This record gives sequence, C-alpha cells and structure tokens, in this order.
Amino acid sequence: MMNGAHHFNETILDDVFVPSERLVGQPGEGWSQVVSELGYERSGPERFMSIFPLLAALVRLAAADPDVRRVVAVGQLTARLWTLRRMSIALLTRLARGESPEVEAALVKDLGTRFEREAVEIVRGLAARRPGAETREFDTLLAKCLLVAPAFTLRGGTNEILRNVVARSLGLR
Repeated sequence: MMNGAHHFNETILDDVFVPSERLVGQPGEGWSQVVSELGYERSGPERFMSIFPLLAALVRLAAADPDVRRVVAVGQLTARLWTLRRMSIALLTRLARGESPEVEAALVKDLGTRFEREAVEIVRGLAARRPGAETREFDTLLAKCLLVAPAFTLRGGTNEILRNVVARSLGLR
C-alpha cells in the first residue's frame, strides 16, 4: 500500500484434496459460502471506524479552538458516524440470529467507506495551521488517513460492486 503497510494476499490452490471432515459447507457451494461471509466482513465497524483517531483529534482541536466551521463539521461527522454505528449493530444482531443480510451489509459498507473518504476531505479542509502539540498529532493522523483513504472503497468489495448488489435486490440492473 502507499503507506508501506501490507494487508492483502492472494493464494490459488489447484487440484487440492479436502477430506470430507475438513470441508466447510457443501461441495460446490463455495461461492454461497463466500457471499454469506461477506455479510460479516462488510457490516463491521472497521468499515467506518478506521479514521476514528483523526475524528477524535478533530474534536480535541475544535475544543481548543472552537472555530464555527470545525464545530459544525464535528457535529455533522458525529451524527453520520453514530448512524453507521447503529446500522452496524442492527446487522450484527441479525447475523447473531443466523440471518444473512448481504444486501444490508453492502449498504453499510458503501455508506461507511464513503463516509470515511468524505470525512478525510472535510477534515483536510479544516486542518489547523497554528503549530502546537495538538496540531502536530492532528497533522500526523491526517497524513496517515490521506495515504490509506484510496483503499477504503476497495476492501470488502468496491462501492460499484456493492451498489450492484443493492440494485439487484431491488430488481434493478
């Protein structure tokens, strides 16, 4: 990744024998298994919480220098974050009951990653320019988020794929 981190791998196995006692699910149903697992991957808070340290730094900065634009941005971003959190909890409740909310998880992931990318841009527009300990921390967190932001909409399926999942559930193509 641009920030030097390594997170993704691909492994391809051909002609591998799997004993029946080691098989997950039913033979030939691998795709269904993968799709159901995506409900877990896409609904979790890591899809919208990876920028939380930056948001917390923005709150501290706004408290130290209560510029109206910062205070309004904190309120708006907090409201969106809270909504995503509630949606994620609702999905986790359904998953715990054994349901498979793939479409709803796709929506949470799409909304969450768009929130993260938009939030980083909003925060960048509010970046402090007065030097101080709190601004150095803020600038460091902002720089880290700017480096990883392009990957937000890729992990767990691109937003275009997620929107197709939602559209198909609505009978749209």
